[in-house]
Amino acid sequence: MAERANKGKLRGRLSLSRTKKTDNVVKVGTAARGATTSPITSFFSSKPPPKLACPLCGQLVPRFKINEHIDLQCQNFERGDSTVGSASNSVISSTQLSPRSRLPESPEVDRKVEEAGEKGKETKTSPYFKKNNLQQTPREINSKTVVRTIDLGSLSSKLSRKFHKAPERKETVDELNETLNSSQKENLLIQSLEDKKEDLPVRSTSVPHSSPSKPAKRKSKSSISKAASFKKKAKLEKKSSEALSACDQPLNLEETCEERVAVVSGDLLPVFGADSITSEQSSTTASPHLPYYLRNFKTVLHAVLENEDDRELFNQDDLSFIRAFENLSVMGQKLYVRLFQRKLKWLQVNKLDYEEICSDLGAISQELVQSGFLETENDLEDLGEALDLLPAPELKALAKTFHLGNSATQKQQVVDGLLRLSKQKSLFTLTTAQNSVGAVILKRAKQLAGSCVRLCRGPRAVFSRVLLLFSLTDTMEEEEMAAGGQSQLYTILLVNSGRLAFPDYTVQRVAKVFQDREDLIRYEASMRALQEVILAMQGGQWETAMGLYAAAKSQWLVLKKNNDLSHQEKLPVFLRCFTAGWAYTRILSRGVEILQRLRRYEEAVEELRSLLLQFVYCPDSRGRWWDRLALNLHQHLKSPEQAICAIRDGLSDPLVRTGHKLALHHRAVRMKESASCKKYRLQLRDLPTVQVQDVKHVTIRGQLFPHEGGMGKSKFLLPANEEGAHSTVICSVEELSLAHYRQQGFDQGIHGEGSTFSTLFALLLWDIIFMDSIPDVFRNPYQTCPLDFYTDCFYENRKDAIESRVQLLCEASVETLQNMLEDVWNSQEGKVCSLVSWERFSSLQQAQSLVACLGGAFLGGVIARMAKDYRHCRGGLPDLVVWNSSNNSYKLVEVKGPNDRLSHKQQIWLDELQKLGADVEVCHVTATGARGARLE
Repeated sequence: MAERANKGKLRGRLSLSRTKKTDNVVKVGTAARGATTSPITSFFSSKPPPKLACPLCGQLVPRFKINEHIDLQCQNFERGDSTVGSASNSVISSTQLSPRSRLPESPEVDRKVEEAGEKGKETKTSPYFKKNNLQQTPREINSKTVVRTIDLGSLSSKLSRKFHKAPERKETVDELNETLNSSQKENLLIQSLEDKKEDLPVRSTSVPHSSPSKPAKRKSKSSISKAASFKKKAKLEKKSSEALSACDQPLNLEETCEERVAVVSGDLLPVFGADSITSEQSSTTASPHLPYYLRNFKTVLHAVLENEDDRELFNQDDLSFIRAFENLSVMGQKLYVRLFQRKLKWLQVNKLDYEEICSDLGAISQELVQSGFLETENDLEDLGEALDLLPAPELKALAKTFHLGNSATQKQQVVDGLLRLSKQKSLFTLTTAQNSVGAVILKRAKQLAGSCVRLCRGPRAVFSRVLLLFSLTDTMEEEEMAAGGQSQLYTILLVNSGRLAFPDYTVQRVAKVFQDREDLIRYEASMRALQEVILAMQGGQWETAMGLYAAAKSQWLVLKKNNDLSHQEKLPVFLRCFTAGWAYTRILSRGVEILQRLRRYEEAVEELRSLLLQFVYCPDSRGRWWDRLALNLHQHLKSPEQAICAIRDGLSDPLVRTGHKLALHHRAVRMKESASCKKYRLQLRDLPTVQVQDVKHVTIRGQLFPHEGGMGKSKFLLPANEEGAHSTVICSVEELSLAHYRQQGFDQGIHGEGSTFSTLFALLLWDIIFMDSIPDVFRNPYQTCPLDFYTDCFYENRKDAIESRVQLLCEASVETLQNMLEDVWNSQEGKVCSLVSWERFSSLQQAQSLVACLGGAFLGGVIARMAKDYRHCRGGLPDLVVWNSSNNSYKLVEVKGPNDRLSHKQQIWLDELQKLGADVEVCHVTATGARGARLE
C-alpha cells in the first residue's frame, strides 16, 4: 500500500513525456562524469538490444533465437494453447472468443506468495507488449485479489488412489479455480497430463473456453508449476463421482495419452458457426502434440472453409491441396507450416534446423515432395536462385574455378560477376544449350548446394488466399516480407496465450466481397503488384518502379475492358477497398509520384486528371490529387490559368476535406500575391475562400544540445533540480515545453498529440463504436475497430446514436462525465482498440481529472467533429495538454522547435478548438548555445 501511495504521488506531478522519458532522458550530472569515460554520443546509438524478452514467459533470450526459444524451451505455452473460433456467415458474438477471465476475490492473503508473484510479473513482462499495447495490465491492483498457492506434494497425495478424499479434493480444486483464469487452466490441464502420465489416476475433463471481459494478470511461474495438475471447476463438480470411481482403476500410459486426446478434441476445440466441426477435421485438430503454429494454421483453414461464401472461392483442385495437407503426417504438417512462414525461396535441407520436428528432416521433406508440396533441386533451373543458395566462401571458390577476379568483396558482387559470365557464349558450343557456360555454372552451383527444396507455388498460393480471407487487410507487406501469414497466426497465438484481448462485438457478414475465385485471385495479384511498387519506391529504384507501374496500369486497363466490375461499385466504400480496382488505383496514385521523381510532369498531370475523373476508388485521396495537380500546373508546367481551374474545382469538390482544402486556398493566395500572375488576379478573387483565425503565440528559450550529426529532431538540455546534486537532462522540445508550463502552475501534463483525444473519443463512444446493428463492419474476430471507421459511413450508420451521445455530453455534469469514463475504463481496460492508448494516462484518476477540466461542452464538440470525418481529422491536434487540477484550468499547446512551422491541419484544428472555447496557444522554442547563437 505504501508503494502504491508513493506511486500515486509521483503521478500527481507534471512529468516529462510519459512514453519517452525512460528512453530519451539521460542524466549528465557531476556524479556521473566521474563514473564513466564513454563519449556522450554513445547515449544515442541505435544498436538493437542483444536479447529480447519472450512474449510468453518473459525470459531474456538472444534476439535471433526468440522463435527457437518459443518452440523448444518456453514452458509456459508449449503444450497449452487452445484453438479459436472463426467468423462465419452466421452471427457470432465475440464474447465467445475473449481469452481471459477476471480473477475473483479471495478472503485469505499469503503475503510471501503475493510478493513473489509481483516480482515474477515484473521480470516476465515483455517490453514489446508494453509499447504496442499488446499486454495491458491494470494499473491499480485490487487488494482483495490474491494468488493462493497449494503445495504440490499435498495435492498429489490428495489425488492419489491411496489418500483421495472427495470433500478435500473438491475444496482444493475450488480454491485453485479462484486463482486461475480459463486460458491458464486449459494450458495447465494439458501440461499436467503430459508431465504426469503415470502418476495421475483420474481421467481428466475440461470445459469450453470462457469469455471474460478483461485480461487477467499473469501468474508467477512458481505458482503455475505448483498447480499443474488441476482441471476446470465446472466439469469437475459435474463428474466428481465418476472421477473418484475411476481412481480405483489404474491407468497405463496409453490410456493417459488417449484421454489427453479426448480432452483436446472434446473441450478445447472451438465451434465454428452454428454447427460443430466435422469428425474428420476434429480428428486432425485433436492431437495433443501439435505446437501452437500448426494448431493455429489448422484453425484458420477450418474457419475459412466452414463459411459457404469463402468456400465457393476455391475449386476442387484447391480443396485437393488442403485435403492432401490434412493427410500428411504430423511431422510433415509441422515442417510445411514452418516453411510456409518463411520467404518463398530455395532452402538447403542440411541447413534446416527444426529440432522440435525431427533431427533429420530428409525423410519428412521427401514426404512433402511426394505429396506435391515441395520442389527439389531437380526443378532448380534459375542460375540466380542457385547462386543465392550458396554462402559467400563457396561463391568465391566457385568464381575462382571460372577464373573470375578476386576484386569482389561482397556476395552480391560475386553473384553479379557469375551472372555476367553465364551470358557469354562458349567458343566450343555448337548447338545444345546444355554445354553453355551458364549451364555449367548452374550444375556446379547445384553440386555445392546439395539437397535443396522450395515450396510449390500452387499449394502455397491456395493457403495464402485462405489466410487473406481469414483476415482481410489492405496491405500484404507481411506476406511479401516473408511472413507467410505470420501476422494472423501470431495474433491467434497471443489471444490463446492470454496476452491479447479484443473488444466484444458481433461478427455479422452479409455482403459478398468476392464474386468468384477469379475475382479473389485478381485482388491478390493486384495487392502483390502494389507491394512490389512500394518496395521499389522505398529502395529508391525509380526506373524499376516505373516499369512495375506501367505493367500494372496496362493490366488494369485490360481488366476494365474484359470484365464487368459493376459489383465493386455497389459495395460500400469500406468494403470496396478490398477489390482489385482499389488496389490498381493506389498503384496509379503511386505512379504519379514516380513520374514526378523522373521529372515527367506532363504524364503526371495526365494521370492525375484520369484519377480525378472517377469517384469509385480511393475517394479519400482526392484532396491530395487536386493539390498536386495545381502544383504541377503552376510550378512545373507554367500554366497558371489551368492551375486556377484546378484550384476552383478542388475547392468545390465535396470530398476534399480539412488540410487539403486549406492548402488549395493558400496556393491561390500565393498566386494572387505573385507578380507573374497579375493578369489572373480577377479570376483568383472569385475563388472560394477558407477562413482560419490565428491563435496566441508564445516563445521560450532552451539550450540546444549539439547531438551527433546535427540532423533529426532537436535535443535540449534542461536543468533538473534533484536532492543532493545538480544535474542536467537531455530532452525533446515537447519535454522542455512541459517544464515551462509546470513553472506556470500546471501540475498535470501529457505529451500525446492526437492519441490523447482519440483515447477520450473511444472511451466516451465505446458502445457506439462497437455496436451490433450494422452489418459487415465486423467480419472477423480480430478487429481493433469497425471497417467503416475511416469513412463517411461511420457517422452515417450511427448518426442518431452519435448525436444523442454528443447532446448527453454537452449537458452532463462533471460527475456524470467521470462516471461514464470510469464504467468503460473498468470494463474494457487492456483490450486492443486502435483508438485507445491505455498508457497515455497514468491512471483512471488522471483521465477523470482531465475530463473535469475540459468539460462536457468542449468534449462534445471535439467528438462530433472527429466522428464525422475521423480519416481527415485524426492529424493536427495539439502536442500538449496541460491542466491545473486544483482550479480546473487547462491549456492546449502546439509546440514548434527551431525551423518548424504549423501544418495546414494544425492550423484548422487550432482554430476549431479556439472556437469551442479552449485556451489554445503555439509555443515556439528558440535555441541558445551551440547552433542557437547562429540562429539568433
